[in-house]
Parts: sequence; C-alpha cells; structure tokens
Amino acid sequence: MTRVAVLCVALVVWAATFPVAQESTSFTPADLVSSWTLTSMERGVSGEKPRRIPKPRGVLMFDAAGHAFEFFTAASRQQPGTPQTDPLGMFAAYGGFWGGYRVEVDQKRITFKAEGAVSPFAMGREFSRVFQQTAPDRLTMTSIDEPHAHGGTRWTWQRVPTIDHLSPFYRQTVGFWEHVVEKRVNVATGAVQSESRRAPSVIIYTPGGFVGVHFPPLNRKPFASETPTADEARAALMGYIGYFGALTVYPGEVFHNILGGVSPAAGTTLRRFAEITGNELTVRLTPTGNQQAQTSTIVILRRLSGEADMLPRRR
Repeated sequence: MTRVAVLCVALVVWAATFPVAQESTSFTPADLVSSWTLTSMERGVSGEKPRRIPKPRGVLMFDAAGHAFEFFTAASRQQPGTPQTDPLGMFAAYGGFWGGYRVEVDQKRITFKAEGAVSPFAMGREFSRVFQQTAPDRLTMTSIDEPHAHGGTRWTWQRVPTIDHLSPFYRQTVGFWEHVVEKRVNVATGAVQSESRRAPSVIIYTPGGFVGVHFPPLNRKPFASETPTADEARAALMGYIGYFGALTVYPGEVFHNILGGVSPAAGTTLRRFAEITGNELTVRLTPTGNQQAQTSTIVILRRLSGEADMLPRRR
C-alpha cells in the first residue's frame, strides 16, 4: 500500500470516530450534579456598566433527583450589619434558595422553583437562568426573570471534587434533608416542652465537604412589591436561619463550620449530634440551661435524596 493510500485510510478512520468523541463530551443535565463554589459575581449585567462584586462567597448544589440549593453573599468578611441596624443593606448582601430544577439543554436554560429562600418574595416562584459550561469544571449562569437580580446577575461557579474515602456514616448523611419538626425537650426526663414547624426548609450535606441550610420561619409576610421596605426586609430576616459552610463528619456527629450566613454568622462552628434511621435524620443541638433543667432542641428531617443522587458523574 502506498503512503498516500495509508494516509487516506487514516483520515477515513479519524473522520468516522470524531463525531463519537464530540458526542461523548456534550453536555447533559447529569453534568450539573456536584458541589460548586462561587468564584465571581457581577450585577447590572443587563445594562452598560456591570458591577463586579469583590470577593463574593457561596455554594451551589445539584442532585440527580431534581433538587438544587444555593446560598451566596456579597458581604465582606465582616458582618455588614444586623436586621435591626441595616435591614436593606443586609438583605441586599445575601441571596439563595432551595427547591426543584429542570434543564432545557437546547436552550441552555435552567428553570428553578424556589421552595424556601432568603427572600419571601422568591418562595413558591419559578425563575430561569441561562447557563454555559465553559470548561468541564466551570459553570456560568445569568439571571433572566429572577427576583432581586439587581439589573441582571451573573455567577461563575467552580466544581468541587468528591472527598476521598468517605466514611460509612458520612455516606449516610449525604443528601437533601427536608425539615419536618423541631422539638424542645427536657434532657433529664425526655418530656417534650414545645414543637414548631417552619416554611419549606432543608439541610444539605454534600460529598464535596459542604453543608447548606435554608430554614425560613413559618408564615413570613410577602413583600408588597419586589423591592422591600426597610420594615419588610427586617421582618424577612428575623427568625430566618440560613448559611453555608464546611462540613466535618464523625460517627454520630456533624460540625457545621460556617463560611457565610445570615444567621448564624460566618466564623461560627455548630456541633450537632446526628442519628439516621431509615429515611429520617434526627439532629440534636448541644443542651442549654443549668444542670437541673437542661433543655435541647431536636430537629427531625426526612430524606429527599442520598449518596447515589449526589455523586458527580465520572469523567
């Protein structure tokens, strides 16, 4: 066979295999399943002068069962204020939600439905973002019709790898857990002193080493319009527990090391005793009060997804 014939055969083989290689690297919704950390954030992207937010922080999580979690902050490391002193400034510094999502691959669009959120105006609403996966481990999303988008917001996220050698209990804790009830109990007698519920709330534990919490209080008043008044912002933040952080897991215990949050604030470490029975997670807070009358808060949650839904697709 001549050199030219050999070259022609090689080109034919390459051309036949090239489309397959392209198809194997094409995007599918499974590519979203992961933990993502915020690397950059811009506001006002719908106008002529987008504003780059200095040193934003946040996490984004998708599972394969159709759940998403996001929490981000544009605040500096120092808390920007409190709901009492600067409600509008504090409200503008934080964002995020948890709920369902669906992907329209051809349109490069993700539509979310927020079950719980920092803002009561966002809860129960659907909104969309266009996205672009600029690299296998980098995701850019831009708001389309989202509340509180500040003239259009663009987020860039970086994928976080899975922790090596997850322990058996860590694997059990991984997933989305929906809040069912909180109980205040007497430590000595086990007597239940009170029970309370929340608006749709969630704790998420990821195989990438993160924890996220959205715990809005029940019956928050909706805003009269998308832009809240100072009194509306203050009321929305009061009683709301929301944060993201680094997760540490020991047998029967989890530590939430808060990196950014409305309440508690960044820098706080929360120790929680955890027990999993079937699809129920019981989280016990450290007891408080004097030795004779110690009480503890117990939070009961039910599993929405687990380890198989949270692990990224192998590449």
